Amino acid sequence: MTSPARLTFFASTAGLGTLAVQAVARGEPGLAAIGALGWGAVATTGVLLPWLEMYGRIVSRGPAGRARVALTFDDGPHPVTTRRVLEALAPTRHRATFFVLGEKVRRRPAVVRAIHAGGHTIGVHGDRHDRLHSFRMPWRVRDEIVRAEDAVEAATGVRPRFFRPPLGHTSLTTVPGARRAGVTLIGWSSRGYDGIAGRSPQAVLKSVGRTLTDGAIVMLHDAAEHDDFEPAAVRALPRLLALLDERGLTSVGLDEFLVGT
Repeated sequence: MTSPARLTFFASTAGLGTLAVQAVARGEPGLAAIGALGWGAVATTGVLLPWLEMYGRIVSRGPAGRARVALTFDDGPHPVTTRRVLEALAPTRHRATFFVLGEKVRRRPAVVRAIHAGGHTIGVHGDRHDRLHSFRMPWRVRDEIVRAEDAVEAATGVRPRFFRPPLGHTSLTTVPGARRAGVTLIGWSSRGYDGIAGRSPQAVLKSVGRTLTDGAIVMLHDAAEHDDFEPAAVRALPRLLALLDERGLTSVGLDEFLVGT
C-alpha cells in the first residue's frame, strides 16, 4: 500500500515540476523558482521525517499486542560506552539492536563480538557516519552498506540484515540503494535525542517515556558519532530498563521483534 506521503510526493513532483517547466518556457524565472522551492520543501520533508515513508517502506514501529519494544543503539561500537550498555543489559531480560559503523567495527571487532555474544541483534549504520548520505547515488549507498556488513560478518560470522542510515535520513537514492543491498530500512517511533552533547539522562528518560508504548522502536546511542562524548543514554539506561519493567514491556532484538511483519 502506497503511503499518503508518497502519493503527495508524486503529486508535487508532477504539479510543481510542470509549473516550473512551463514558467521557464514562458520566461518567468520567479514562478519557476517558486515551483522548484516548493518541490524541494516536500522532498526535504521526506528526508527528515522517514516515518512518512515518502520514498519507500521504512519500519518505524513493530506490531502491537505483544508487550514488546525494540531498544536500538547507533554510532558504535565504542570500547567503553558500548560495553557499559552491554553491562546494563546483561542481568536483565531485555535485549537490544546495535546499528554499528563499519569503520569502527574494523577497529574494534572484539566489541562487536561482545554484542553478539550478549544475545543482541546487530544492524549497520553505514560504513562511516556520512552526513551527506541521503545525497549519495544508489550504488554508493549499496556499497557502503555491503562494506559495513562485511566488517560485521568478519568479526562475528553473522551478516546483518537491518540498516538505519546516518542521521536516519532517507531519500530517493537511499531506498533503492538499501534494496540493492538486501537490507530492511529501520526508522524509529521514539527517541532520546542523546546524540546531542550535553543532553542529560533525565531529559532522555522524559523524551522516551512520552512515546514508550507497545510496538515502539526506540532510537538511542551507545557511542558518539566522533567518539568525543558519552551519550546520555548510557547513564539513563538502567532507569529506562526499570521503566520498561514498570510498564510491563520487554525489549527484544529486531530479528525477533519483526517476526511476522
